Amino acid sequence: MLRAFGLTNIGCVRRNNEDVFRLADDVGLYIVADGMGGAQAGEIAASLAAESVLDYFCQNPERDLSALCHAFERAHSEVSAAATRDSALRGMGSTLVVALCNHESAFVANVGDSRAYVFQGRSREYISQDQTWVNEVGRKLG
Repeated sequence: MLRAFGLTNIGCVRRNNEDVFRLADDVGLYIVADGMGGAQAGEIAASLAAESVLDYFCQNPERDLSALCHAFERAHSEVSAAATRDSALRGMGSTLVVALCNHESAFVANVGDSRAYVFQGRSREYISQDQTWVNEVGRKLG
């Protein structure tokens, strides 16, 4: 059984919360976006990315890996376009984690250092890897 919930916390360092989540059980879509701390308008980038993915799947009946890739590309394009149109948004960015579930399987994708986990009982397991320079170097050395 799949149970989804969201909770966000501003933390101890930032003045504003740049976390966004969308839970769309009816679409089988679960999204977490986190604006890049220290970058311009991270909260706007996170919101744009999450809404873009949600809109894509509300308009597109396909629920497969290819559709998930297209949704990520669309989110990237929308964030980039917004940053190009408004100089106050230049440099904004967001991490993105999406789980897309259909009746037979679930697809999970991520960009950046936000992670996806599977919780069973009291244990948790990472099912994605951080897309960061440090993690890439560690994988190559390991």
